[in-house]
Amino acid sequence: MRYRGVVKLELSRDLTPEDLEALEKALGEAGLALAKGFRSPEEGGRIVGWERVGRVLRLSVETGRLRIDEASMRVKNSLEVSLGVRRIGIRSVRLEDALVEVEGEVRVEAKLPFVKSIERSGGRTIIHLEDLEERDLKRPFLLRLLRLLSEKEVKAKWGGKAEHWQLIKRSRVKFDPPLFTGDPNKVLEEVGLVKRFSVGQWLYTPLATYLLNAMRDLFLREVVLPLGFREAIFPKMYPLEIGLKTGHLRGTINSMVFCSLPKTYNIEEFEELADYMYVTDEAPPEELAKHLRYPEYFLCYAQCEPFYWFFGSELLDDASLPVKWFDRSGPSFRWESGGIYGLERVIEFHRVEVVWLGKPEQVVRIRDEVLKAYERFMDEVLDLEWRTAWVTPWYYEQSGAVERVEEFDINRPGTIDFELWLPYRGPREEQKAWLEVGNVSIHGTKFTGPFRIRHNRGETLWTGCSGFGTQRWLVAFLAQRGFDPGNWPPALRSYLRENPPPEPVVAITYPKTSAGREELSKLTELLRKV
Repeated sequence: MRYRGVVKLELSRDLTPEDLEALEKALGEAGLALAKGFRSPEEGGRIVGWERVGRVLRLSVETGRLRIDEASMRVKNSLEVSLGVRRIGIRSVRLEDALVEVEGEVRVEAKLPFVKSIERSGGRTIIHLEDLEERDLKRPFLLRLLRLLSEKEVKAKWGGKAEHWQLIKRSRVKFDPPLFTGDPNKVLEEVGLVKRFSVGQWLYTPLATYLLNAMRDLFLREVVLPLGFREAIFPKMYPLEIGLKTGHLRGTINSMVFCSLPKTYNIEEFEELADYMYVTDEAPPEELAKHLRYPEYFLCYAQCEPFYWFFGSELLDDASLPVKWFDRSGPSFRWESGGIYGLERVIEFHRVEVVWLGKPEQVVRIRDEVLKAYERFMDEVLDLEWRTAWVTPWYYEQSGAVERVEEFDINRPGTIDFELWLPYRGPREEQKAWLEVGNVSIHGTKFTGPFRIRHNRGETLWTGCSGFGTQRWLVAFLAQRGFDPGNWPPALRSYLRENPPPEPVVAITYPKTSAGREELSKLTELLRKV
């Protein structure tokens, strides 16, 4: 990789003939500063030419391993020292006509920040940069840009989860033939347990909520609480800087839901709009937008983000580790667009989020405990057909970055997905017939680094998390075992006896069809007989 550019400097005063002699010497010292720390000027940097017009110096600079932005600041700092003795200051520095030459043809077509154009020739890529002011040179913009180019290249070759899915373990075949082959999403809606509220949102009636809570409560009782996790309540609206640190704003901005605050609390500022809505009985979004600030928050996306924020910049010791928390206090939001379907892929969903923090060996041990408990929960408590797979870590995909992983090592940072078979989607051999219902991840320092979570003796700290989506678990359970509690496992039947279900909603026009009302009546009778 090589760099070229013109460093433009504005001096604080005009130069006398004596100053010009000092300038020649100062430029020589600036050239030495560019090569400092490198074996040669070609490896570091050098000034290959210069000109002066009045108070403006234009230096042509070429560098090797030394980035051109760093070289610009080295030149400026060196000249400030050398010329300062003659009371000549530097008012500004600017990098113009800069370019980066990269070996190989970088196939990135998207418009990138600070990039004017990209050309490819003779097996090389030349990246022409926009002009950079001193405030830009002082920040690591160019370093991040080069990393972004590298990540985009890897991502283009890498693919996604589907291309990097490796089976770890699967249960035995339990249902041959299947107990149920219908689509539980359609049944739940037809019998009136759920009602579509908006795109990707549902209202869950008391009986539907009861079934969701049964899944959640069994999971807490059988998996989370026995492992020593303690409940916390996390916020569900996050400032944008949280998304910058976790990487979600870079990787999944297209599926995040953002929110804005009003520009003012003064109700008089809204009076004209309120009067319009009163008269027209319409709420014009474009007019409302005029009264809102720019988006400053995003709604809960991964649910674990506040955990890392809480420990950010804190100092922990052995006595405080490991930390094991879980949150079940509210919904998460993801804009799934065309992928929305039933209760499986929604915009608003509910889950139990399990998070932990500790030394690497502690984080791996907890992950193994969670994994073992998950398998028991799927295999024995709910008695379902399941499988686990090593996948491209979600925190790489969601942050817009990936890394090359030729073979997985279960004790390194990574993600294991839990999948359940959906008979209505097809036979077990088809990938589409399986639904991811949860995962368990080791992040390494992915979050402890950006949030500056530290150990008092400087030891490395890792984090891990696991998400249990209640809607998906309920759909997968009903897809395999159906709606007859006589086919449900003892643990769930026992839960029903200990916690009698509520009566369903029945009205003159609800459920909508006679078939739905009949099926709801049958389901109610079956639940009463447990």
